[in-house]
Amino acid sequence: MDLRQLRYLIALAEELNFTRAAARCNVSQPPFSRAIRDLETDIGARLFDRDKHRVALTPAGASMVEDARRSLAMIEEGRHRAQRTAAGYSGTLTFGFGGSTVYSLLPSLVAGFRRIAPDVLIGFRAMPVLNQIEALREGVIDIGILRLPVFDEMIATRFVYAEPLIVALPAGHPLLADSSAITIGQLASSPFVTYEPTRGFNFHADLLALCSLASFAPDIVHQAPTTEAVVGIVACGEGVAILPASAERLRMRGVSFRPLNLGSAPEALGSVRFGLAWRRGMETPIIRRFLEHVESDPALPLAG
Repeated sequence: MDLRQLRYLIALAEELNFTRAAARCNVSQPPFSRAIRDLETDIGARLFDRDKHRVALTPAGASMVEDARRSLAMIEEGRHRAQRTAAGYSGTLTFGFGGSTVYSLLPSLVAGFRRIAPDVLIGFRAMPVLNQIEALREGVIDIGILRLPVFDEMIATRFVYAEPLIVALPAGHPLLADSSAITIGQLASSPFVTYEPTRGFNFHADLLALCSLASFAPDIVHQAPTTEAVVGIVACGEGVAILPASAERLRMRGVSFRPLNLGSAPEALGSVRFGLAWRRGMETPIIRRFLEHVESDPALPLAG
């Protein structure tokens, strides 16, 4: 039994005429009739009663036609699903994320992709940046959403957008007396809460560079792995912090935010670059489709 025979069976059941059914299947009548006889021999039952004047389905034939239609529909569904998977519109896509990307980048990325690929099963793994790199290496996640640059030969990245830095101040800090932007030099006498320095990422180094340009070394009293943790420590009154602007969306009691005035410092030190990361050479169809979407969706904050 093969798909050709099943299609012939359905055509004959609907036409009840060998000549018309053969023509519908684009085959001459002799091989068509032979295929039906072979199918009956294989099953061991007559599927059609026929004589010179009429063709009629037997009860066994009616049962077989119902199953044939169901089987062909399943095969067609499988073919369609395979095509969508090969084109990146079906399958699974797991994101790693952490920190301020939850409030800025992640929602727009996922919502936009969901519109063009509603059949994709999307997973989420919250984890610090360094853990994302390891998770990409091990295939635990497909896409990391993290701060750039990433210096890892196994990891490919794509810049998405840059976010300005702001200053987080604890309640009662003297600089909250007005709402103007704050220069890094104005923070020289304040203790700092910072991200943990992590190999391969330059956020900590950029803070040191900003302070150096203002002729002081920051008094770092606490280090934390995530934006939420840094803001939480600031809320305890333990120091000030330089953070991506999206951290303000945390709206944590005991913390106020002010713009950062770079002064004469290089613009690159006044913002954080966010991007996508994936394992180099492991671009599955769904990863490629997602990256194409990021480049083409005008609703995303892509900056070039």
